[in-house]
Parts: sequence; C-alpha cells; structure tokens
Amino acid sequence: MARLIPKVDIDEIAVKSERDTARCLVGQLPNDCIIYHSYPWLKTDRNDRGNTTLKEGETDFVIILPSHGMLILEVKGGEISYDEDSRDWSRVLGNGRLKPIQDPFEQANRNTHYLENTIKRRGYQGANSLPFTYGYAVVFPDCEYKGPTPAGAEPAIIFSASDLPYLDRRITSALNQWSRRDSPRPLSTDDVKNITKAISPGFNLLPVLFRKLEEQEEKLFRLTNEQLNLLNFLDQKQRACIEGVAGSGKTLLAQAQAEKFADAGKTVLFVCYNKTLAAWINDSIADEYKSLITVTHFHGLCAGWIRKAGMSFSPPSPSYLANEFWQHEAADALMDAIDMVPDKFDAVIVDEGQDFYPNWWMPLEMINSAGDEGAMYIFYDPRQNLYVDQKGSLPALGEPYNLPTNCRNTRSIANKCSEILNVDIPTREEAPLGEKPIVIKLGHGDDVKPRVERYINEWVKDGNLRPSQVAILSPTKKARSSISDLNAARGIKVTEDIDAWREDKGVFFSTVKSFKGLEADAIILIDVPGEEDSTLFKQADYYVACSRAKHLLVVIHKAD
Repeated sequence: MARLIPKVDIDEIAVKSERDTARCLVGQLPNDCIIYHSYPWLKTDRNDRGNTTLKEGETDFVIILPSHGMLILEVKGGEISYDEDSRDWSRVLGNGRLKPIQDPFEQANRNTHYLENTIKRRGYQGANSLPFTYGYAVVFPDCEYKGPTPAGAEPAIIFSASDLPYLDRRITSALNQWSRRDSPRPLSTDDVKNITKAISPGFNLLPVLFRKLEEQEEKLFRLTNEQLNLLNFLDQKQRACIEGVAGSGKTLLAQAQAEKFADAGKTVLFVCYNKTLAAWINDSIADEYKSLITVTHFHGLCAGWIRKAGMSFSPPSPSYLANEFWQHEAADALMDAIDMVPDKFDAVIVDEGQDFYPNWWMPLEMINSAGDEGAMYIFYDPRQNLYVDQKGSLPALGEPYNLPTNCRNTRSIANKCSEILNVDIPTREEAPLGEKPIVIKLGHGDDVKPRVERYINEWVKDGNLRPSQVAILSPTKKARSSISDLNAARGIKVTEDIDAWREDKGVFFSTVKSFKGLEADAIILIDVPGEEDSTLFKQADYYVACSRAKHLLVVIHKAD
C-alpha cells in the first residue's frame, strides 16, 4: 500500500473523482511509493506591464514511484466534452449545458514543468536536467476514451474509467513511454530524498515538533495553503515580516526557512527571546544543519559574542538592574563586539519578534554579512507581547505577510483564545472540535492540589497519555505557586527539568513566560488571578498560556 501525503482518511477527500483515484492509487501502488494529493504551488511571474506577480496552481497528484520515476496526474471527473475543431474542453452539467474547463493536458504539462524546475533548483542545486524519468498523465475516472487523441496528448497518458482497476500498470507504462532510455532508471534513495525535500520541505519538518494525538492530531497535522504559499513566497523576498496568531506555525516555518538557507550553503542566525524555546529548536535541528544554523536567544547571543570579542561581560545581579542591563547596555556592547569579531551570518531569522526592544534590531542588522540589505525574516504576534511596552518597534521590512489561521489547537481551545482577546481567530475547516476547556473558580479555602492531581491521573493513568504530553503552567515559579510542595501527583512525578519531561520522566511545571513558543497536548493553567494583574498576569499572558494547549485545557482561577 502506497503512502498518501497529507495523511488523511481517503473518505474525507471532498472531490469524488479525486477520492476514487486516490483509493486506487494507494491500494495498487507498492509500499515504497509516495503520493502527494492536492499539491499547491506558487511562483513569481511577470504580467504584461512587466510587474512581478504571484501565480498559483495546484497538482491533483504527484506520484513518486522509485522503480520508475515521477508522474504528475491530473484528474478530470464528471462528463467531459472535447471539441476537436476549437480544441475547447468542457464539463457537461446536469442540464446539458457546457462549462468551459482548462485543457487538462496543458494543465498537467504546466504543473510538471513547475515541479521540474523546483526540484532542479532545490533538490539538485540548479542542475540543467533531472537524473530520473518524469512526465504526466490525465485520468478521466467517469469517462471512456475513444477515437483519435486530442492535441497535446497520446494514448499512453490518457487513463479512462476502465483503467482504474489497473492504474498501477498504466502508470508504469506511461513512465516507460516518458523514459528516453530503453527502460526508466530506478530512483536512488538520494533521488527520493531530493525530490521530497524539494517539493515539500514542510512535510519533512513538521513531525519534529508535533506529537500526534490519535485522530484529532491527524486532522491538525497538515500544512495549510497559507503556510505552503509562505514558504514559496519567501523564496522571492529577501526581507520580510510575518505576523501570525498563536498556533499558526510561525516557529515551524521559521525553522523550515532556516533549513532552506542551509540547503543553499548559507549560514543562518536563528534568534528568539525565550531561552527554553531556543534550546528546544536547537535540539530539533537535524545534525546535517548544525554547522550552518546557529540557534540562540538574544541574551545568549549578547553573552556569547561579547565574550568572543574578549570584552568584559558581567550582568548585575539585582533584578531591576539586570532588566535595564539586558534591555539597553547588553545590546550596545553587542554592537561593539560585532565590530571586533569578523564572523557574520548570511541570513538572520527572528522568532518572537514582538518581544524584541527597538534597540536590539541594529546589532541584528550589523551581524548580517550584507547589513540592512541582507536576508532577514521576522516572525511575530503582537498579541503575545509579554515583555516590551513599546508598540510598532519592528524594522521596516515592507507590508507583513499574514498567517491568520490557527492550525495547532482544537476549535474549542482556539475559541477560548478568541474569547480572551475578544477577536475572531479562524481555524481550519477540518480542525477537530475537541473537548471544551474546563474553567474552575476556587472558593476561599479550596486547595489547588487535588484538582491538579485529579487531571494528571485522569489524563496519564486513565487516559494513557505520556507524561511528556502534559504540562502545568503558572504565572509564578513553582516555589511561589499554590502547588509548591507537589513533587508527584498520585505517583507521577512533577518536574521543572524540560529534558526530563521530554524523556517522559514526569509532567512539566513551567512559568507561562518560560513556556512561550512551546506546546503540550494537555495543559493545566493554575493560579490565574481573578482579574488582570499588570505586574504579573496580563491579557497577553492568559492568551499565550491557553494557546499552548493543543487538545486539553484546564484553567484554575484563584479565589477572589
């Protein structure tokens, strides 16, 4: 059985002709075959006025068959009509009227050339030709082909309804015809890797940070067209800001862009605000990219570069002095250090850009080998601003690209986030509804610990979730929280060590701020004040905390 990407239930494919074709392809083709369904693409084009525009398209199926090569398959369902005199194609509607449609062979040809160029550029470093057989075919699952072939077609690449039970044979036969050799050369392991990395880098990336949670997770685990288009759009932009709601995939896409630069041999600085997030991302970077991608948080960048320059570096210990030092003095010292250290980066990617102070952007431009003209991408969400009071402090990199769709949380949790902000946060149509968040408001004398123990037991022991899927968040550190003395919940350890959590050695306790940028399948948020506390827990903190939960959320409010 072949592998379908994205991994969805074939019965959920909306278009019947594509659903029927997908079922035949998956059932008939071998286990090592990879099938991409509904593959969207975006490329730059020039209009008749000479202006650069974006042109989009979609390929019904891309079939990677290691024994023979790659075939692009266009599906035209329903009753189809062709006029040989005008060369017009139409779909016959129920009332007998004809609805014009694109020439399916021209459409398949166009899609093939786009993929060919993409694979040459990304998979084979700009090679003039591809080392394997590739071509296209059109399937008419509701029609039978008779008579002479239309312009631009051959019998070998026309599949009819009677061919559906034998699609595997027709596909190998078509690739034999497309081959310029006596028979197609089998794809090597490197060929398959180069093709998949070139046409779908996001699919290789997403599993690094996403953990599946059975049926709900399968529905959440799918790149949106917005995300795919962004990855292609950034190929054409040297510098850009990308604004996205919590759960829109900003961090994953930032990492994907960093790896694309590394694939091109470029050095990349990936910098964020949160120290824990930086460590998490660094661990998820593949070993092959480690020498080209440097992941750090901004304070770590300051400390490392200042010491690298041989300068004195000694942050003050009182917290109020340390805040002033990190906000201003460290950035100034970093600029001096950059002047003294010859090392630079070919590209700079910033995640959590809303938390960066205005005076931090100058050193990030200076550390770029091309200065303020070098590649720079900033991913941010102004609604997650937990640290910086100033607004509108991002560099002027043009109109931001917007990622408005939440694709991490269930619809119920996304709705809770919308309620907190009093704005509508759209979710994908296929996102699961999920369990409604549980909000508990304690009375005087009520203890938080029994509630926390109850849900940990319910999720981990009764529900068979792993400890690494569960986190407890609080506005304060554990020692100052209402569960300061809770080291284990009914035999399940509570840990503040993120490495122990990732190794399933306990559920994780973290402050909301330290957990920003991370996620868990199930979250218990404790010690939420009765009303907004500007010094400890603001609206943005509440939004960030709730949006970390992918599937299950419990919120426990303090007694008034």
